[in-house]
Amino acid sequence: MEVLNVLLLTAYLVVAAVMVWIVLVQEPKTTGGDLMGGGTTDLFAARGVTGGMYRLTVWLGIIFAALALLIGMVPR
Repeated sequence: MEVLNVLLLTAYLVVAAVMVWIVLVQEPKTTGGDLMGGGTTDLFAARGVTGGMYRLTVWLGIIFAALALLIGMVPR
């Protein structure tokens, strides 16, 4: 069980690091002034490279949450 625990924690840390990197690399869709309703943007209308990075971020988030649940369920 110790090997499984180490593998899950390693995968968890790698997914977390990649997710942080992907979020930091993404270009913001709006400027700060648009946050209060100055512009009209659709969060789910991402296309092209930005859309791919958005989808990758979502999938990494899902994998991150699943790994967290698995780590919590594995007996120590």
